[in-house]
Amino acid sequence: MRKKSILVTGSSGFIGSHLIDKIPHKTILFGKKDNLLSREKVLQTKRVDVVIHLASKIPQSNNKGKEGFFENNVLGTLNILEYCVKKKVEKLIFISSSIYGKPQYNPVNEKHPIMHNNPYTKSKILAEELCKIYAKEYGLKIIILRLANVFGKGLKSGFLISNLYEALENNKPIKIINKKSKRDFIFVDDVVDVILLMIDYECDFEIFNVGSGKSYSFQKILQIFEKIYDVKLDKSFEENKANFIPKMELDISKIKQKTKWYPKISLEEGLKKYYSN
Repeated sequence: MRKKSILVTGSSGFIGSHLIDKIPHKTILFGKKDNLLSREKVLQTKRVDVVIHLASKIPQSNNKGKEGFFENNVLGTLNILEYCVKKKVEKLIFISSSIYGKPQYNPVNEKHPIMHNNPYTKSKILAEELCKIYAKEYGLKIIILRLANVFGKGLKSGFLISNLYEALENNKPIKIINKKSKRDFIFVDDVVDVILLMIDYECDFEIFNVGSGKSYSFQKILQIFEKIYDVKLDKSFEENKANFIPKMELDISKIKQKTKWYPKISLEEGLKKYYSN
């Protein structure tokens, strides 16, 4: 099988930086300094066989407003889709997340209703809709990967697990919001394996959940973390009922059945690897 040329957007980001170390083929990188909002610049990019579209503005404690989400996540995706059509790209792998809102049932499968409760979520939903339109109207082959909470070395501050490591390293207090809330966490190496698998996966259009298929409360993660590193952090707890989601656990049976992929790294193993890498 011939080697495929690949364009990775968001190559300097958290997942992208892990991914490019493992891509064995000729690769064009779009990192932080590259402007996906300029269609002219995007269309000037040399043709590739496969596009992995990771670039996205993500919500953090300092950007909870509307600024940038629609421009980066919607317009940027539209420009990439135009590039794929005009350059006759074989396949687009689009990385999505956080579109299910407050689950109506668990585990959440790909048929679960999608709901937006903030600008980031809405921008991802709109980007997915653009992907569906381009797949239907132009016959562009597209795979959408809906990721659970990804963690690993390089995760930005402002997230539960990265905050735990910052508290450990800097000996500072940590505040846990909604300790009983349960989430699905997946280690970044498992996500990279999925993306690499999708490069050669044959389909016209497909949507896959990508997670561990398990959920842990924030309090449980704290307990596991303290046990692994034999430490008692200076922690406090706070409830935020407006943003409380009792449980979010992804159903990953579809991707396991169709691709034989399954997550290999447990939460405990991931927490150990996070600090040792």
